Amino acid sequence: MNAKEFLSRGINLERHVRNLTNEIEHYRSLVNNCSVTYSDMPKSTTENYKLEDCTQKIIDLQKELSDAMADLVDVKCAITRAIHKIGNYDYEDLLVKRYVFCETWEKIAEDMNYELRYIHKLHGKALRELKFFS
Repeated sequence: MNAKEFLSRGINLERHVRNLTNEIEHYRSLVNNCSVTYSDMPKSTTENYKLEDCTQKIIDLQKELSDAMADLVDVKCAITRAIHKIGNYDYEDLLVKRYVFCETWEKIAEDMNYELRYIHKLHGKALRELKFFS
């Protein structure tokens, strides 16, 4: 695993957490949109079964989300520790903004008062300085 792959794990996990959160919200909205009709007439249990399936899916996704968030915290802590060992403030600032806070290159360039092209050059140098244990 190279430095960029090591750092990108945080971004990928964050995307995974965001997708799981969106999926949970989608299923919750489906469950909340279900209406119940009460009558004396016997009905098929198929609708209840689908609602139970949806509710179980939400529970399963919440467990997966919880696990993914724990992994995300661990990975981001490892990334932050590795970045802070570099010893160059500009490199550390750039890498933290990009790989911990998931900021865009344009936002990083604006915050650091550098041209976008220089940010990419600085990024390459910072990656070469990064020491981590895969």
